[in-house]
Amino acid sequence: MQLGELQSQVERFAARNTSIIAISVDAAQASLVMIERLGLSFTLASDPEQRVVRAFGVQNPDTKELALHAVYLVDENAEVVYRKVARRRPTANELIDAIDAVQGNYPQTDRVSVRSRIAVAYPTNNFQALLEMVKVSTLPTNIDTQQVTQVYAQLKTASSDDALIAFKRLIENHPKASQLDLLSVAAWLTHKLYLQDNAQALDAGRDLSRRLLRVAQLEAKYAAATDDTSRDELLQTLSKARAGLSLARGTISKNASNWRLSRVKASLRSLREVARAGSLGR
Repeated sequence: MQLGELQSQVERFAARNTSIIAISVDAAQASLVMIERLGLSFTLASDPEQRVVRAFGVQNPDTKELALHAVYLVDENAEVVYRKVARRRPTANELIDAIDAVQGNYPQTDRVSVRSRIAVAYPTNNFQALLEMVKVSTLPTNIDTQQVTQVYAQLKTASSDDALIAFKRLIENHPKASQLDLLSVAAWLTHKLYLQDNAQALDAGRDLSRRLLRVAQLEAKYAAATDDTSRDELLQTLSKARAGLSLARGTISKNASNWRLSRVKASLRSLREVARAGSLGR
């Protein structure tokens, strides 16, 4: 389950006299970083030796270093009254429904809390994802290329869990690498995975970057101009530049599906979250 989603609905669980305890297979230091970054108000325990995971029989059969997505509701008599073990994480609403059913109060119509923005490794949209991709050139010189190639091979074969584990090992094996270096590796992997052969998408990203810079420059000039004639001329130029920027955005939006930009965004966010957590947890 996404810890951020649980945190956003924590008051609804409390209203049902239900406490949340999450368990991670990561080391305690990594869990502390996650608690601070997400502002968690519930317990996030660490089980790096997987004693709890094995006791409940939820070790991932494909990747032993990870656990399956498992949720248990336990009543005041220590009886398991609901469980879900699957590859898909249940949502907070699913768990709330299960609690209401067990307590005999289903359905309820309490107000769902609006999820607050949680700091994550950008991008937050397809435009930002593409802009990040056009910045990618080469890997940082202080990163082992062979280890990066291993992560890429696992990503390409759709073994995402294994790939993230390999990426965590890469981070552990590069204790002197800066966070910027690790974020650059994440971008390089995403670029190679989805866009290395897509010249059209990369050209569109470069065009967007140029137009954004041009608009920003014109806006600065317009704000600093004091002569009415100059301001009028700048405003006309700025209007044309903004129109061109809108067309560039439209082209990207139109082709976002074909260029798999949603996957680019998701991959980059996921890898950069691992990179950030790994660098902060040292």
